[in-house]
This record gives sequence, structure tokens and C-alpha cells, in this order.
Amino acid sequence: MRVSGQLAVIALLGAAGFGGWYAYQGGYLGNQSAVKQGASSGARSGGNRGGAMGPATVEVDTVKTGRIVETREAVGTVRAFESITVTAKVAGVIDEIGFEEGQQVKAGDILVQLDAAERRADIDQAIAEANRAVALRNEIVIKLERAQALSRTGAGTSAQVEDLTAQMKSLEGAIASAQAQRKAAEARLEDLTIRAPFNGRVGTRSVSLGAYIAPGTRITSLDDLSKVRLDFAVPENLLGRLQPGQTVNAMSAAYRGRTFKGKVSTIDPRVDQATRTARLTAEFDNPDEALKPGMFLTVALEVSVNDEAVLVPEEAIVSEGLRHVVYPVKDNKVERRVITIGQRQGGKVEVVNGLKAGETIVVLGVQRVRPGAEVIARPLGSSAQEPQAAPAANRQQPSRSTLNAPHAIGSAQAAER
Repeated sequence: MRVSGQLAVIALLGAAGFGGWYAYQGGYLGNQSAVKQGASSGARSGGNRGGAMGPATVEVDTVKTGRIVETREAVGTVRAFESITVTAKVAGVIDEIGFEEGQQVKAGDILVQLDAAERRADIDQAIAEANRAVALRNEIVIKLERAQALSRTGAGTSAQVEDLTAQMKSLEGAIASAQAQRKAAEARLEDLTIRAPFNGRVGTRSVSLGAYIAPGTRITSLDDLSKVRLDFAVPENLLGRLQPGQTVNAMSAAYRGRTFKGKVSTIDPRVDQATRTARLTAEFDNPDEALKPGMFLTVALEVSVNDEAVLVPEEAIVSEGLRHVVYPVKDNKVERRVITIGQRQGGKVEVVNGLKAGETIVVLGVQRVRPGAEVIARPLGSSAQEPQAAPAANRQQPSRSTLNAPHAIGSAQAAER
């Protein structure tokens, strides 16, 4: 049994060896080896042919001037242009409410009317006192004129004249007092009528009809939202460059994609000692009342505007540590130049120093150039317009890999048979 087992193993090994040799002779393994050798030799030959590199092809653009805006970002809070809490000046019972919550009102409109019966009675009483005093004064005037006439003829006495004169002056004082009381009663009556001091929109009301209110009780709020104010802060190092009238662009998360434009109206003369910031107030027109008091806005303050800034595409600038480098092209030769940059805006970078308008610089392909090297310069974007056609040889002739494509071993043996 041992001998027979050993003979079986030897027979299997022999059969496997014969199968491998037969497959190699049939072409499969040989073709694979040939493909690998051909690819290796092609790579070597291709590398030898490409050893001599020609001028690099780059895309260039002309340096232009344009508008650049230096901005500083901050956050701010909206408040109404005018805002008050409507309260009562005197105590009283609410007799009439003249507004609806959220209503737009005009200056002078009646918001709340308190019970005025007592005040009207005071006015009537003052009028009656004044009329009585006037009637008495008229009577004394007549008596005084008669006494003066008798005194001139010697039939009357001067003491009677003096007495009537004193009575007339007393009544004139009573008349003045009654008129003053009337004016005071009318003023107190006016205090019972609560009016809107300016145009605006009322808020929710805190009182009801028939309620008794004390002085200072909140009735509602009134906000003028035709314009709004925006309070925000900027670092104190900008104080020398701030002035009223600078443009402020603001955005809110509630209105995505919408930008609100306003102007700086006030610069606070004091700097916050804790934050070292200066507080600014900007005013915005708000015709649709989209901005509400208390809203949070992102602010972009336009600190300066330069309409003749030198601008280059961001792709043309290479950063080398803290330096920024561009590659101008003149007579198809590249130069390396260190520049100083300023603001970035819309894919463009402001060049403060190192470049002039009208020069030509490399925009695409900066990684393939070196100072002093010749290049093939093409206008920026020209390569994107050229058709990407495949070579004719690649379209008409099958590749070597297709010709030498492996076949299944079983199929090769059937063909050989």
C-alpha cells in the first residue's frame, strides 16, 4: 500500500508538469511573457525618446486694473429707528382702545382713551366760576363808573370809589384764577387721551377695555420701522479710517441671498476698554419692514474702495513661505518676481507692489516653468476650446494587448487537437 501510494503521487506530479509544459507550448504563457517584455521595452524606448524636453506650454493673461473693496466683517443687532413703550401718564379706567395689534398708525392717532367724565366736570366748574366772576366784575365796573361821576360832582366820596376799585381788581383776579383752573382741567383731560407720538407700528397690547391702570403701566409698544438702526463694533485700529457715510452691507439668516445696504450714521466717541472696539451705528431703509428690532445680522463694512487696483487671478500666485511669487513672460521667456498682495475678491488678488498693468504673467502651468526658461504662451482659456480628438492610429489599429489577449487554457487545447 505504501509503494502504491507513492507511485500515485509521482504519477500526479508528472501529469501536472506535463500539463504546464503543454500549456506553455500552446502559446498562453508565452504570449503573456511576450506582452510583458514588449511593454517593458516600449517603456524604455519611449523614455529614451522623451528624454529631450521642449519648451513648456503655459496659459498666460494680461494684468488688468479693476475695483477692489476693502471690507471688515462684524456682527450687529437691529433696533427700530424710533421705539417707545406706550404707558399711561395718569391713573384711570380704560374707556376706549383705538388700535389693533400690529396696526400701522400715524402721529396723533388715539391709541387709548381713559374715562374723562370727572375731568370734563372740572372744566365745566372752572368755566362757571369764570363766568360768575366776569358777571360780578361787570356789575362792579358799572358801580365804579357811577361813583367816579358822583365824586367829580362832589356828591360822592373818594372812599366809595376806592372800595369799588378794590372789588373790581379782586374779581379780575378771580377771573384769571378760574381761567387757569379751566386750562389745568383741559390739560388733565388731554392726559387721559393717549396718542401716537410718531408714525409707526404698534405691538401687542397689555391692557383690556375697562381695566384700571396706574401711571407707568405698559399699554403697548410703538416702533418706527420705515428705517432701522444697526449697532455693531469694529477694532479700534480702524478708527483713523472710519467716517460717517461709509457703506455697510448686511445679511440675515432669515433672508438667504438678500443683502441690505446702509450707511454709517454715528461713530461712538468712546472705545470699549474691555474689548478695545469702537461702536458704530448704521441706518438702513426698510420699506417692506423685513428687518425687525433685535435681529442678528452679519455686517461687511466697506473701509476703502480702490477703482484702479492691479488685479491678477489667484491661480497665478505661488506661495513660498511668507512670500508670494508670480512668473511674468516677456519674449517667451519666464521671469520670477516677488510681489506684495492686498485684498482678495471674487477670485482676484490685489497686487500692491511688484506688478504693473499691461504685463503678461503665467496663470496655468506655473509648476512647469523656471526662471529664464522659454515657454509656449497661449491665451488663458484657449486650451479649453481646442477639440480633444484621439489620434487616428489609436482609432484604426488595435492595440498589442488586444492582439495578445489571453485565451482560456481549455480552448487552446481544443484548438491544438
